[in-house]
Amino acid sequence: MSDWFAGVPTHGALFKRCMINVAWAIALIFVMMFLGLPAEYAAVVVCGLLVVNGVMSFVFLRQRERMRD
Repeated sequence: MSDWFAGVPTHGALFKRCMINVAWAIALIFVMMFLGLPAEYAAVVVCGLLVVNGVMSFVFLRQRERMRD
């Protein structure tokens, strides 16, 4: 996480954080599958992943814009 809070965020830091979120979501979906939970819960996890990564990308772009000024 230290590279995420560095002075100038990089695309590599954003990609790494997104992939960590994807790995957590996949692991959570497998656990839910093992427990036999309804598919609606998996849909919530996937939609949550899209929202979290989207917000994180938006914040990343805003940080990049601020650093250029």
